[in-house]
Amino acid sequence: MPLERYPGVLAEQPKKPRWPQPTKPAPDVHVLCDWEMDGGCEATDGCWVEPDGIGEHGHPSWLLIMGLI
Repeated sequence: MPLERYPGVLAEQPKKPRWPQPTKPAPDVHVLCDWEMDGGCEATDGCWVEPDGIGEHGHPSWLLIMGLI
């Protein structure tokens, strides 16, 4: 049963963004740690972005995709 904020009014589920399909394989934990030390992250298409960023081609960082940010 969904949660109700007010009687008779259902709370809407937040919509997940629709990202483009990754063009690069997912990194392992060691690569993620290296990126964290560098202060950035690769997007799912291989572009270098901020850890919580989206690249110029619309691909999000792997940290966003993996739910780590």
